[in-house]
Amino acid sequence: MNKALLALALLASAPGIAAAQVVKDFVDLEGARANKIRGYGLVTGLNGTGDSPRGESSRLLRGMLQTLVAPDSAVQEINSRNAALVLVSGELAPFQKEGTRIDVAVSAVGDARSLHGGELQLTDLRGPLGRQDPAVYALASGRVVVEGDARRGGTVTSGEVPGGAIVEKALAHTVVTEKAGRKVFRLVLKKPDVSDAAQLTLQINAGALSGRGGRRDVATAVDGGLIEVRIPTAAEYREVAGVAPPADFEREPVRWLEIVLNLPVTFFHGETAAVVLNDSTKAVSWTGDVRLRAGSVILPPAAAGTRPSVFHAKEGQALSEFMEKAGPALTDQQLVDVVKALHAAGLIKADVRSK
Repeated sequence: MNKALLALALLASAPGIAAAQVVKDFVDLEGARANKIRGYGLVTGLNGTGDSPRGESSRLLRGMLQTLVAPDSAVQEINSRNAALVLVSGELAPFQKEGTRIDVAVSAVGDARSLHGGELQLTDLRGPLGRQDPAVYALASGRVVVEGDARRGGTVTSGEVPGGAIVEKALAHTVVTEKAGRKVFRLVLKKPDVSDAAQLTLQINAGALSGRGGRRDVATAVDGGLIEVRIPTAAEYREVAGVAPPADFEREPVRWLEIVLNLPVTFFHGETAAVVLNDSTKAVSWTGDVRLRAGSVILPPAAAGTRPSVFHAKEGQALSEFMEKAGPALTDQQLVDVVKALHAAGLIKADVRSK
């Protein structure tokens, strides 16, 4: 058994192992990401719950009617509240193609009381630059679905149009590049971590390209957030695996990407002690075996006429034991304060965070 496989065997047999997953559970493909698109449009048919007359929605509605009829048509003043100006937003998934549909979210930007029963009129969706970007990436329209109920205090000024936008322009994605004459792609860790990047690299190299000819490393951890994976040539694959590759990976990089992303991985994470304080709910939570150093802290009197509270921690005492003894006599705020005091005095052997 070679050293890499032995290392994997030792990892698999060690305590604290998480359930096996695959590479794609922990990484994203660099160059292939979702993109936000948005636009301003009109929702009509609101039965008196739309924007106030003579507002921006009324002006846009008149302009839309003139476009549909004739530019020089005289459109009468619209005094009803049957239309509302809305912001329409959606997300183009990686590799989304022209002609496919996406859901869009709709929210009122004026003083409309409800979008219930409304119909989104044809709206062009663009990138973050808006009209400065001449490209229209999708066209949205359709019936607005509002989940809230105004009678029960729900939100009825926002909703969605399921499948309401048709993609008009696909985004270009460059996921394969060349480095030193070889084709590569890069994997970005969803949660950057040096240890995770190293373990992922080890396990990709152990399973991606191996066979009768041994093993050939194809992955390199650039840093804690990026792994670079080389695409093997047909000759290299045949030399290592002893058989012809199932595809020409240089011509069909997606086939190699599929192999790499679906490799099983098992992480070994040492237990990390951490304490989290929630200042809004006054909750204190911790993970791992949090221990204390010997020392004492004093809290100021909780009320006028009372004495300060003194708390003593023993060397190696578990935080859970300390809290069980001190907790019943403390208010929620005092509970948070005593943990903060212990942390400020350096008596907690763990990472302490507030949120």
